[in-house]
Amino acid sequence: MATLESTQPPTVFGWCHWHKGPSGTAVLIRIIEQGSGPGAALYACAPCREQRRLVPIDEQSDAVAYRAYLVHTQACAACTDTGRCDVGARLWKEYRAALAVSGF
Repeated sequence: MATLESTQPPTVFGWCHWHKGPSGTAVLIRIIEQGSGPGAALYACAPCREQRRLVPIDEQSDAVAYRAYLVHTQACAACTDTGRCDVGARLWKEYRAALAVSGF
């Protein structure tokens, strides 16, 4: 008995919240957090990102600044629960500034 094997990888489709349809290129753009209950994640496909100048969440300035802050504080012995070193304090201020510019 012969088996049929596909040489193509399985297709995974996501959903684009901007054109409100399926997409094979959708990436996370925004996370909407709520005080109670579940939040929401909004995804956009490549054409909608280009048309609307949407930036994937992992490339947004506040996400980049927060990752830099986390990487530093995890490795820095001077950054603790009670305080931060000068570099940690600067990275925290940069993150807060990027967050304010992004409107969150």
